[in-house]
Amino acid sequence: MFELDFKKIDLSPDDVSTGLLDFGLFAEKVPPCFTSKGLAELAATSMVAVLENADSRALTNAVKKRSHDYIRYDAIRDINIPRHLGIPHPESYSLQAIAIKKYWEEIKVHCAKPSPAISRVHVRHVGGGCIFEMSYKGVERYQFEEDEIEWRSGAKFVVKADIARCFPSMYTHTIPWALHGLTAAKGTDCPIKLYGNLLDRCTQNTRDMQTNGLLIGPHASNIIAEIILTSIDTMLQTKGHKKLTRHIDDYTYYANTYEDAESFIKNLGLSLRNYEMALNEKKTRILPLPRPSSENWKLALQRFIFPKGEELGFSTIRSFLDLALENAQSAGTSAPLNYALKMLADKHGERKLSQRAKRLYVQEAINLAILYPYLVPILDKFVFDRYRYTGIETKIAKFAAELVRLGMQKLYPDTIAHALYYALKHKIAIPVTEAELLAVMPLDDCVVNVLLLEYAPMHGLKQLQKAVKTRAMQLKSAGHRDQDRSWLLIYQTWTEKELTGNGQAFLAMLKKAKFQFLVIPTVESEPVAAETGA
Repeated sequence: MFELDFKKIDLSPDDVSTGLLDFGLFAEKVPPCFTSKGLAELAATSMVAVLENADSRALTNAVKKRSHDYIRYDAIRDINIPRHLGIPHPESYSLQAIAIKKYWEEIKVHCAKPSPAISRVHVRHVGGGCIFEMSYKGVERYQFEEDEIEWRSGAKFVVKADIARCFPSMYTHTIPWALHGLTAAKGTDCPIKLYGNLLDRCTQNTRDMQTNGLLIGPHASNIIAEIILTSIDTMLQTKGHKKLTRHIDDYTYYANTYEDAESFIKNLGLSLRNYEMALNEKKTRILPLPRPSSENWKLALQRFIFPKGEELGFSTIRSFLDLALENAQSAGTSAPLNYALKMLADKHGERKLSQRAKRLYVQEAINLAILYPYLVPILDKFVFDRYRYTGIETKIAKFAAELVRLGMQKLYPDTIAHALYYALKHKIAIPVTEAELLAVMPLDDCVVNVLLLEYAPMHGLKQLQKAVKTRAMQLKSAGHRDQDRSWLLIYQTWTEKELTGNGQAFLAMLKKAKFQFLVIPTVESEPVAAETGA
């Protein structure tokens, strides 16, 4: 799913394609062992040549030939229900990214129209070549804070609203509507020669030519969504709604009167209707001012006092986690716990835990993650890596076993995928039987299957290894749609010749170049002091 002040963006077209292709193929919730770094260089030549085709019919056919289905991946949300993410086929995604690169200057001009900017979306350099990060906060947040404090002057109400099923409900044909206007988009004799229509076709390609919905997860989807939503922002500004911000699909509007608040909701609903979208009525509300500037739970956690200049014992950690848990239960979301674990990670290294506190904290974080699976993806970076101690691998192994069993009980492939990722990264055996892992196979989850294929030979699980390879070979006789839905598995198991012979020439090209989508990170060891403190 960035302020996206396009007037100040210094990204070049090459920055955009590199950011989207090398860092934006896999959703952030997918285990971080999956990567597309280096894809931009390999994809550039072939995809640029496709888009340079001067004949409109030939261009249309060339674009259509690069249409693919995508891998489904369900990640647990903070309310313990799955969010349906997509991992696009690298060929269709590469074409979409190169099309965005080709028309990046035009996209910047379009998205710079609202003035002042309404969007709070970040598309910019956020480190290492990546151009988008869901939680990124740039220095412009200080200006945003000043703006919103000024807007509260005279305001009596604040409107909170969002779009119902925003990405899944987006209609790809509205991309050219937003960029060129409805009449121009439909009136051209050579539709694909209009760059908005080309972006439309390339976006359809990532979902097997479907026009309804954008994939959730790939970074290119956020730019496409911004094209459409920026036009809605402009419409709202022309109707006089200036004290307004939007973070992806969440709107905040400061109204001087209740009637003004109702007028905004009406105009937002009408504007969305022009683009085949609708308001989420359940989450749209008018609230009286003044109100706290942040969620109450966030303020409560930020006000917690940690002793300064001393090693923290577990009693302090427990008190903080209890506070986070109380707020999570009151708010009906595990977001406060997620926020608390990240606070405890303390990227500046100022918070030191005693060895006993480390052990107990790691166990308590594991306990919470089993009950709130939304936390599972963040434990490695913010708990295991930050507070390592001798013997932590035993705890991680037991945790991974619990995740496998939870995944089978609740049909959460996400927890199974992360269990296997933790086992691979930390070089541990998950204390479950081979039969239990074989029982995972009927889920037919592509990401899980790829990780099982990596895990099985490391631990002598020959039946499991054979089962995954058999599934991969069965896909040779399946249709292209089924192959696309497991493109990562067939890439890992098929030869270059097999890929070419089954209509997967782009994957074959990557295979020939020895491109790797799966790279298991290593654990950085650190010295462990003797146990002290309470």
